[in-house]
Amino acid sequence: MKKIFFAIIIAFVLNFFWEISQSFLYAPHYKGFEQLISVHLWASASDVMIVSVILLASEIIFERFLKNENKKVGLFSVIFLGFLLAVAIEKYALTTGMWAYNSWMPVIPWLKVGLAPVIQMMLIPAAVWMFLKKKEER
Repeated sequence: MKKIFFAIIIAFVLNFFWEISQSFLYAPHYKGFEQLISVHLWASASDVMIVSVILLASEIIFERFLKNENKKVGLFSVIFLGFLLAVAIEKYALTTGMWAYNSWMPVIPWLKVGLAPVIQMMLIPAAVWMFLKKKEER
């Protein structure tokens, strides 16, 4: 239980700093420092749920169902699922107007989604996964 708590904290902190650092890549969506913090606290909490889904799906599909214990495959599955989920969320959010990019956001040409949020959902879940695997070894 302690391991899961620390994983959630790590995911939240990493996502919060990522969200703040990439905020200039989006169309204005806050006014002032207070809104900057509150908007990105909520975004980070949502990101923790997304990271949890990625990790849980990887655990169920690759480790339980396919009985794969190869750590490289496990890490790849987290990165791959992060990519897929990030692209789906970005497509949905852009289509429904939940958020928009400004001209500084690097866009993946054939997918037409932002590179920064896709990398976020590939790297942060992978970092949390590695933390969890290190804890298992102890």
